[in-house]
Amino acid sequence: MCGICGILATGEADFLVEKTTLDRMVQSMAARGPDGHGTWWSSDGAVGLGHRRLAIIDLSDHGRQPMSNEDGTVWVTFNGEIYNYRELRRELEASGHVFRSNTDTECIVHLYEELGERVVEKLDGDFAFAVWDARRRCLFLARDPLGVKPLYYGWIGREFVFASELKAIITHPRFRRQIDDVALYHYLTFLAVPAPWTLAEGISKLRAGESLTVYLDGRTTIRRYWEPLPRENDCAPNEWDERLQDLFDRAVSKRMLSDVPVGVLFSGGVDSTLNAMSFAEIAGQNPVRAFTVGMRASRYSDESTFAEQIARVLGLEWYKTELTESALREMMGPQGDLVERQDEPLADPVCAPLHLVTALARENGTVVLQAGEGADETLCGYDGYRRWMSRHSSLWRPLSALPRVLARLGYHALMQSPRHVDRKIADVLLRRSQGKEFFISEAVGYYETEKSPLLSQEYRQRVRGLDSYEVVAPYYARIREACPRATFLQTLTYIELSLRLPELLLMRADKIAMSNSVELRVPFLDRALVEFTLSLPESFKLRDGVSKEPYKRLAARKLERRLRVPLAEELGKTPKDVFYRRKKGFGAPIQDWFEGPLGNDMRDLMKEQQVDLSRYFDLDQIAACLDRRMANENQAFQMWVLYCFMRWKYRYGF
Repeated sequence: MCGICGILATGEADFLVEKTTLDRMVQSMAARGPDGHGTWWSSDGAVGLGHRRLAIIDLSDHGRQPMSNEDGTVWVTFNGEIYNYRELRRELEASGHVFRSNTDTECIVHLYEELGERVVEKLDGDFAFAVWDARRRCLFLARDPLGVKPLYYGWIGREFVFASELKAIITHPRFRRQIDDVALYHYLTFLAVPAPWTLAEGISKLRAGESLTVYLDGRTTIRRYWEPLPRENDCAPNEWDERLQDLFDRAVSKRMLSDVPVGVLFSGGVDSTLNAMSFAEIAGQNPVRAFTVGMRASRYSDESTFAEQIARVLGLEWYKTELTESALREMMGPQGDLVERQDEPLADPVCAPLHLVTALARENGTVVLQAGEGADETLCGYDGYRRWMSRHSSLWRPLSALPRVLARLGYHALMQSPRHVDRKIADVLLRRSQGKEFFISEAVGYYETEKSPLLSQEYRQRVRGLDSYEVVAPYYARIREACPRATFLQTLTYIELSLRLPELLLMRADKIAMSNSVELRVPFLDRALVEFTLSLPESFKLRDGVSKEPYKRLAARKLERRLRVPLAEELGKTPKDVFYRRKKGFGAPIQDWFEGPLGNDMRDLMKEQQVDLSRYFDLDQIAACLDRRMANENQAFQMWVLYCFMRWKYRYGF
C-alpha cells in the first residue's frame, strides 16, 4: 500500500503542471510511503504523477513508481496489492510483454496495454490507481470493488487533481478551502461523508467498484464496474460449508503475500481468531504475530484478557497496548493528531484504539496486518441485522402499508409522548408519511428530525429541502431494478457494502493504519469470497437462528483441531462456547470522556471558532447538551460526531 497523486492540465491549457505543487502533494502523504517517493511529468507538461512508497513486494529500486511500459506510452501510479499478479505476469509474458521488476505494479501497466479500461475486471486485489495513456491522451482512475483503498479527485480551475488523501489535494496553492454544505449535512447522519461527496467543496471521491476516465478536453466518464448484488449459487447446499472454508483459507493465503513481516489484529473474537488460525495453518511452524488493544479503567467490558488466553491457547506471538483516557485526550486534544490521521472526519471512536494497535505493530517491525472488516456485513453478523429482520416482518412491513396520513398522525403522536421515543420507529413513521423507504444501517448519527434543533437558522436555509434519504434512495432503486425479488437482508447487505463499509469502516482502516505506515488487509472482503456469500440464503447465514453461524462453525472446527490441551482446562469453555457467545464489539466510554476534559476541549473549540461554527450550528443548543449530564450513550455519541467535525475544521482551516 502506498500513496498516489497527480495533476492533469485540461482544456486549451496554456500552462504546465507545477512541479512544486506536485512535490507538495507527495510530501503531504509521507506516512503512506516512508520507503521512497517519485514523480513523473509528461514531456509536454500536461500531466504529472506522484507516488509515496511503502515497500512490501520487491523491495529493490525496481519497484519505484511512477512506472511505465517499455516505450513510455503508459504510466501508472498505484496503491494497493494485486494478489493474482504472478498468474497475470505469466500470461502477459507469454503474449510478449517484457518485465523489468518483480512487482505487481508492472502487471497493471502491461495488462492495461492489453485490455484498456477493462483492466479492472482481471485484477484480484485491493487497489486505487491512475494510468496515463499517452496514446488516447487520457487519465484512467479506478478504486477496487469493495473500496478497501480510497481515491479522491476534483477540479481546481482547469487542473484535474487526484490523490489517496484529501489533505494532499488541499495543499494545492489555488484550492479554496470551503466546506460543502450538502456533505456536512450527510456526515451528521452517516458518521462519514458518503461518496461521491467530501467536506471540501469541489472535491469528490470514487465509489467502491468505480472507475473514472478524464480526457485532455475536460470530458469525463464514470462507470461502476462491480456491485455487491445478489448472485446465483452454483453448488449444492451440502457443499456450502466446505466451499466457504476453501474460499476463506485462500483469501488469507493471498494476503500473506509479502516480502516484509505480516501479522493479525486480534481481539479474541470470531473474526480475528478465525483469521489467526487460518494464517497459522498456512504459515506452518512460524508463530503468528497478533496485536491487541485493551481499555483500562473503563466501565465497558475489556476483552483483552480473554484475547490473551486465546492467544496462549493458539501459540500466537502476542502483543498488547491499552487505550486510556489520558491517551485519548493526547490524541484528540489541541496538540493531538488523530484528526489529521483521519484525513476526513470519521466519527467512529474505534479510530483511537486502531491508531494505538497499528502503531504497536509498526514499532515491533510488522508492516502488514490482516483484519476482520467485512465478516459481519457479508454473513449477517450484527445483532442489529437480526432485530431489523424481525421488525421488518412484524412491524415495518405493516407500517409500510399504512396510509401516509395515518403515518403522519402516528409520528406526531409519538413525538409528543412524554416517554422515551424509539428513534428508529419515529424515523420509519416519518419516512412512510413522505412516501419513502426507511434507512437501514448499523450506524446512524442523527436522523432527519434530530438535526434541525442543532443547526443554525442560516444553515437550515442553505440546506432547505435536503434529506439524507437522497443518499440511499439510488441504492434502493438500483437493487429493485437489478433484483426485483431481493429479500430484506439482501437489500440491507447491498446498501451496507456500498455505503457504510467503504466510506466509514474501510476508510477508517486505511487512514489510521497508513498514518502509522502499516498496510491493513481484509481477507473477509476477498472478491471471490464476497461473491459467494452474496449467493447464500438467509437460512444458511442465520443457521439455527445464530448470526454469522457459518463462520462461527468454521472457527470452532479449526480450534478443535489446533488445541494442544483441552480448552476447558484453559478457559473453562468448549470451542463452541468461545465462538457462539454474544457479540460484544468494542465499546468506548464516550459519556465518561465528555464529562471530563474532552467536554472542555469541545467548549474551547466552540469559543475559538464561534463565528465560523455559527454558520452551521446553534452553539447555545450544543453547549446546553454538554452542560447537562447526557442521559444515554446515544446523546454522547452524537456529541462525538460534532466534536470530530469541529476539531477537523480547526485543524485544516476550513
